[in-house]
Amino acid sequence: MFAKIIAIFIVLAVAVIPAVIGQAAESDSSGEPEALTVEMMVIRETSVSTNREQNLLALETIEGAIGRGNTGDEIYAALERLVLAGSQNRVVVRGQVINNFPDVRQGAARQLGTIGSEDARNILLRASLSEREPIVMYEIITAIGEIELDDNAQAISTIVWVANRFHRAPAPSNHVALATVNALERMSERDDGITDHHAFRYLFGVAEGPYVAFVRERAWEVIESLRGNGDSE
Repeated sequence: MFAKIIAIFIVLAVAVIPAVIGQAAESDSSGEPEALTVEMMVIRETSVSTNREQNLLALETIEGAIGRGNTGDEIYAALERLVLAGSQNRVVVRGQVINNFPDVRQGAARQLGTIGSEDARNILLRASLSEREPIVMYEIITAIGEIELDDNAQAISTIVWVANRFHRAPAPSNHVALATVNALERMSERDDGITDHHAFRYLFGVAEGPYVAFVRERAWEVIESLRGNGDSE
């Protein structure tokens, strides 16, 4: 895998660097924005691919960029492509979706949570509307819950709506329920409580629903904490 990453960097560097140099020189005199770096070109090209290994390379490269504090527009665009690939943005060949990689969407959701901005949350909320894989939805909702922003009303309304799809499924997902319960608890702490009655209805549905004991107990804990907040006001 490491050798393949190096090879891709070399190929893109050979192809891109002359153009980058020329465009950068032109931008110095014209005032236009500087051309993308080789790293950003790698991220762009691998994130639009329908190949799983290249998508994973995109995530690995993005992780390094975020670690150095780079959260520019190209990073957001790449993560949006990756978190929606195969769910909302599908590439179909001969009746088969060829870009459906749940682990790629998981990784993109996790990195959007790491960025933790309002734009990142908006991308995650959009992704939640079309996601059908419980394990990916777990990652999306967990990331939304961990983003520390004020005014979580829209986020609460959205995750409760999407979580209800899995609650009503023939086999309700413990993963999705747990992520939603935990996210509601975190967001209620930041908003000093929850007033969305759909959120309360969901919590009671989980507490009394066909879930494992731990998930039901967590729902009751959050309900009790919310009742305590209401009593103290």
